[in-house]
Amino acid sequence: MNNCKCPNVLCRLRNKCDECISANINERSIVNCMEDIAVSHGAKLKVNTIPDTIICDDYEEMSRKTAELICQSIKNKPNSLLCLPSGNTALRTFQILKELSDLRQINFNRAYFVQLDEWLDLEDESENCTSFLYKNFFEPLKIDKSKICLFDIHASDMDQECKKVDEFIFKHGGIDLILLGLGMNGHLGLNEPGEPFDTYSKVVTLDSVTSNVGQKYFSKPVKLTRGVTLGMRHIFESKKVILQVGGKQKADIVKKIYETRPTIKLPGTVMQLIKHGIVILDSDAASKLSQDVRNKIYCK
Repeated sequence: MNNCKCPNVLCRLRNKCDECISANINERSIVNCMEDIAVSHGAKLKVNTIPDTIICDDYEEMSRKTAELICQSIKNKPNSLLCLPSGNTALRTFQILKELSDLRQINFNRAYFVQLDEWLDLEDESENCTSFLYKNFFEPLKIDKSKICLFDIHASDMDQECKKVDEFIFKHGGIDLILLGLGMNGHLGLNEPGEPFDTYSKVVTLDSVTSNVGQKYFSKPVKLTRGVTLGMRHIFESKKVILQVGGKQKADIVKKIYETRPTIKLPGTVMQLIKHGIVILDSDAASKLSQDVRNKIYCK
């Protein structure tokens, strides 16, 4: 099969699907591509792969563990390129990083930052993702604006703007650490269910769940129809991927991403394919995981 559309861009046998499936059947080995695609070509799959996972007692511990991993990345490579999300889940993590910076236990002066996603077509942009990041991270930690790459949501050519952000990432050798939250529909960034995963930065039409849930970030009702986001390919190519999920409201979707084979219909399931990724949950978000799943994951 030529022109493979598998979203797992790290596939070692890309465009050699027959060879991959044959090895899978003969050796009972895991396939290299997104698993529902593999099944359609005859693969016989093992049980679900469980992503590396840490379950924390509460939101505070989850936030501290996440901050610790970010600090490790900076200490290992002071000029790391980081991608941080907007949203309430990461808020305490940002506060802890500020505390550590004030204590001179970490220094972000040499680090670079690229935006994960942003809403488009807002009439009032005062509460958008950029504003959140500046208010809760960039300004408190006094990050130099020259070290930050944001999407210009007013660009006349958004496709070209996406390429500009891609080039910034490529120039820095890829993203060293990307921190993600999990949407109620399983999205990562604004990579919505059903969106192709073999793409870099792109403009997306928002899923109705995202449009509805996204209202919580605004002080008054807003119309959310489109967004711009780093594509899943950037996530696959990041050197470290952290998915941070907290709260009882996320328990059902967390359960789904552990019990569903990797599929573009549920973007969060790609964590099963990312060997350099880790999921950090608080006890509430993990509350509906089956005992079978819990027995297979690392809990701290």
